[in-house]
Amino acid sequence: MAVYLVVSVVHRIISIAIERVDVLLPPPSLKILEFAEKELKSFRNFVERLDSKSRERMSASLDGISNTLYAYLDEYEFMYVDLNIIVDGERYEDVSRGIHSLVEQLKKVQKEYYTSLQEDDQKEVVSLASSSRAVSKSEMVGLCDQRRLLKDGLIRPRQAEGDFFFIYGMAGIGKTTLAREIFEDLDIIEWFECRAWVTAGIEWGPCTERTSEEITDHILAQVDPEALKMVMGGSEEEKSEALKKSLKGKRFLIVFDDVWNGSVVNDLKQRSFPNNRNESRVVLTSRSKFVALGVYRMNFIDMRLLDKEESWDLLRQKVFVGVSCPPHLEDAGMKIAEKCDGLPLTIVIIADLLSKVPQSLWIDVATKRKHKLFVEAYDQISQVLNLSYEMLFDVDMKNCLLYMGAFPLKYEIPKSRLINLWIVEEFFEDTFVGLERKAAYVLKHLALCNLIMVYQNAISGFLNSYYPYIKTCGLHSTWWHFCQTKARETNLYYVLDCYNENDIEEAIEGHTRLSIHNNVLFALKHVYNSIQEICASTARSLLCFGPYCQYMVPVCFGLKFLCRLDALNIRFYDFPLEVLKLVKLRYLALTCNRNLPSSISNLQKLQYLIVHPHLSIKPCGALFSLPLEIWDMKRLKHLQVTGYDLPNLGETFTPKKNKKRKKKKKKKKKKKNLGETSLQDLITLLDVTVGSCTVLNRVPNLNKLGIKIELAPDVADPLCCFDHIYHLTKLESLKCVIVNPEFKLGVVSPVSSFPCLPFSLNKLSLSGMGYPWEEMSKIASLPNLTVLKLRFNAFRGPEWELEENGFPNLKTLLIEDIDLVKLKWAHGSFKTLFVLRIKHCYKLKELHLGSLPVIYEIEVVDCNPLVEWYVKYNALKGLNVQNILVRSSWKS
Repeated sequence: MAVYLVVSVVHRIISIAIERVDVLLPPPSLKILEFAEKELKSFRNFVERLDSKSRERMSASLDGISNTLYAYLDEYEFMYVDLNIIVDGERYEDVSRGIHSLVEQLKKVQKEYYTSLQEDDQKEVVSLASSSRAVSKSEMVGLCDQRRLLKDGLIRPRQAEGDFFFIYGMAGIGKTTLAREIFEDLDIIEWFECRAWVTAGIEWGPCTERTSEEITDHILAQVDPEALKMVMGGSEEEKSEALKKSLKGKRFLIVFDDVWNGSVVNDLKQRSFPNNRNESRVVLTSRSKFVALGVYRMNFIDMRLLDKEESWDLLRQKVFVGVSCPPHLEDAGMKIAEKCDGLPLTIVIIADLLSKVPQSLWIDVATKRKHKLFVEAYDQISQVLNLSYEMLFDVDMKNCLLYMGAFPLKYEIPKSRLINLWIVEEFFEDTFVGLERKAAYVLKHLALCNLIMVYQNAISGFLNSYYPYIKTCGLHSTWWHFCQTKARETNLYYVLDCYNENDIEEAIEGHTRLSIHNNVLFALKHVYNSIQEICASTARSLLCFGPYCQYMVPVCFGLKFLCRLDALNIRFYDFPLEVLKLVKLRYLALTCNRNLPSSISNLQKLQYLIVHPHLSIKPCGALFSLPLEIWDMKRLKHLQVTGYDLPNLGETFTPKKNKKRKKKKKKKKKKKNLGETSLQDLITLLDVTVGSCTVLNRVPNLNKLGIKIELAPDVADPLCCFDHIYHLTKLESLKCVIVNPEFKLGVVSPVSSFPCLPFSLNKLSLSGMGYPWEEMSKIASLPNLTVLKLRFNAFRGPEWELEENGFPNLKTLLIEDIDLVKLKWAHGSFKTLFVLRIKHCYKLKELHLGSLPVIYEIEVVDCNPLVEWYVKYNALKGLNVQNILVRSSWKS
């Protein structure tokens, strides 16, 4: 791309110029060069983010920039050769004017791009709205709870959360509709003395020229037109002061719709809005929760999707305006509405398309998996979603989003699996932050921008206000279609989900990533041979994401350049030895109930090894153990082998590189070097058995550890495994589960006392241990522990009485299926607790929470009714609880 190259050249010349003579140039000259360098760097990054369609659409403007820059290279190359010339006043003025003119041109091109995106987005929304058969203007279907929440919040007395109300959610979910309905509500009109509506849009942001002065003019025109006439042509300060005077003493409501930069709103409030203390309100709508980061004190309204009944109500009212739906169409209509997955924009478009086709086709639309009507609807919606996609600030983040479309529709993707695949796909460059942290940041960014759906939160409540702690996630059907379409355009991957004999060869040719959404396709000879032959030299990733297949199918192991193989959803009766020929593998995930062969160490590039059992079935008396050669696999970073033991080296194992020496000198026994028989890069070890704990000293950099313990008659003390954990000074997450605990009546203490754990630990999950509550003091003293989960009698006894100052940094506590009767915490404990969850504790009768600070959420699920009473009693006594959630399965 010519413009990118010439921008880079000019930027580099100016950078070198600054480095050479920054101490010789007077401040004005140095300042103008630094200004030029900053703007050119920003424009270079902007050009780098453009996709092929955007570059084609803006080719004329970009060519104009190229010509201008070439002219500047000819005219101002003296800046590199003889910089003293710009010290001269006349020449400095020429250079300064030229640079400012260039920067204006660069910003004009950027504004043209963002404006075109905004116009495309608005045109699409307007066309969709106008093409649908509108219901009554004042009528909004569904979301009565959120409508009531917003309306009550606007007219209630001032709360601690502040005067700002933030409505956020994915594109097409109805944010503007909700805000507009409330804005035009008769009660709201009567309550507020003056109101103003501002559509901000993408033009109003850090990369554009639209200023807060224009917004001030827009608000003044609605609340006090005469004041606007008086200050027209005045300075920004004069207009801000005029707006402040117009609003002073009045109860006002200002709505900022489609905001992309919240700091501008905050700045406008500080300069132009008076602090009337009379229940004035400011409402913002945005697709991105990042907008709220720029605004102080916010009331959040997270827009939800419509449920099945609301979806059908909206579809019916849009298709059958003023008349009832014919009875014979109701079943099909409900199924069609359900396929829209609760997104109002999808329902509106489908309603418009349905109104144009014969009613006899409704059954086909309802039953066919990929009906052309839905494909057409998704194509229209993609034009709206594209704005959010284009606003992602780098290519890596865009690829990560698109990659999620490689998973099946409505698939709940575990966070760890997704992050591991992103890393091994090399979407990121390794930096001092680390690949895992960078990937976790990208996932949270996508969630905050409402581009993905968070199905499960590992930590709920307060922490989710800004930074969601994601456990599983996925894509809404509209985004899933968008991602697959974009991925095909960019050749990121190809999804194979059905058999088409005529098109398969052409479809898969040249693709480096194949995602299989129906694993049985491998059993078809034509499909199998086509993949083996056409993709033999191109395929780097084979992702078998179809429904779990308990019958073995012939996976294509002949792809010799394969680097990533995920076959967890295919059952192998024996370990497939063909895998061992794929020496370039860095990621291997499969399901198998057999021991791994010693030749697994042939895969020297392997970084991720994941082996799951089939339905946790083990042959009678079988003991699964990893081969000794696992210690030769020095690049392993992630090892998840359910039910396997890490092998004890004993006295017979010699690392591969020393085997020849041992043969030559059989009589001399050389002492083994610990570094040669350790896995220094291994940071995650999950689902191993207790026998693995004796060799944990050989994985010194372990960050995450999961242990599954099966009690056996010949094991005296299975909990002795904890004795080998304390030395893991980098361990942050520990999960230990006894899968078959045995408890007699009364409290039976374990053979050993609870051990000391590393101070680095910040997440601990225990189940089935049966420790007495007196041992809890050792956990309570951990300085960095933020999450504690106690399940299935991890601790036993009728009373947990905690001493003062316990758990100094704990944020989340889960108590589930514990035989507690009385819970009593001393004052000064749990100083930072945000979330408390108590589930299925049927014996619990007393709850004394001490002097907890502000706690965001207490959740009680299926417990003794007295627990609910004690929670509310503690709240009345002064416990500051923002949310109390009580759920009982026996209540209607």
